[in-house]
Amino acid sequence: MRPLKKLKMNRYFKAFSLICLIVSLASCKKDDGASIAPPRDRAEQNLADIDSLETYLKTHYIASVDEDFNIDIQEIPVDGDQVSIWDQEEYPLQTKVVTRHDVEYTIHYLILNEGVGDMPTRGDNVDVGYRGTLLDGTQFDYNPFPQSPTPLLDLVEGWQEIIPLFKSGVYVDEPGSPDPAEFTDYGAGVMFLPSGMAYFNNTPSSLVKPYSCMVFSFKLFDVDYTDLDEDGILNKFETENGIDIADYHTDEDELPNFLDSDDDGDGYTTKREIENPETEEPYPFEEIPTCPGGTQKKHLDKNCH
Repeated sequence: MRPLKKLKMNRYFKAFSLICLIVSLASCKKDDGASIAPPRDRAEQNLADIDSLETYLKTHYIASVDEDFNIDIQEIPVDGDQVSIWDQEEYPLQTKVVTRHDVEYTIHYLILNEGVGDMPTRGDNVDVGYRGTLLDGTQFDYNPFPQSPTPLLDLVEGWQEIIPLFKSGVYVDEPGSPDPAEFTDYGAGVMFLPSGMAYFNNTPSSLVKPYSCMVFSFKLFDVDYTDLDEDGILNKFETENGIDIADYHTDEDELPNFLDSDDDGDGYTTKREIENPETEEPYPFEEIPTCPGGTQKKHLDKNCH
């Protein structure tokens, strides 16, 4: 079971809303324990989740992290002197604040290893090994060695926010060596998700109640860059520095460029506008020309075809 995303109707994913609905419903049908509870007010639920997560982080500690970045988190016993996740400094607790569904969410996470390879965007495919637990320690999901890459857009929103902060690893397969191929130096961490960044009122299995906060430890082995709108530009280039691809659009339809086949809204497809007339293939992104006298690349300039 993958941490598939819940039903979502964010404005910038309108084009995929029907697909998301089908995927989410199919995921629920695969598990007899899956269900959907009546939706609560997201802001009110988030306040309750903040309290639950902060209590967890202040009453649990990192018992160990091994050489493969497997982490063991335990509850601090009564009168115990262990330093909490909240206060420990070996793996300083990080936070990312995002606004989704008109609610400001704070996601806490730990960096066990940053990785050395590629950083994905939320539009790319990733090979991620992971373990999912509830705040009471119940393990509800475990997939240490993924068999195939998964679209990050198909996973819960917390994953879409945190996984792109890490880098993939290095694939090592020495010819003639009896040792199996493996990834090394991969990104590894832990994310602590409020229910609004996880399944909210959905449940992936009978082990999970609606509105559950979740803890995911993970390892980002590999990244497969994709071009979701098939316009000849990889998703990772469909933005500017410091702007999430989900929040970047350059025309009036409010669809983010990585899902928009006509980035400037001029009626000419991006794929057509970036075609090299000599090769009839798309220009490499860095070589896409600007219009004469202009400063924007052709596919972003509404006055240039």
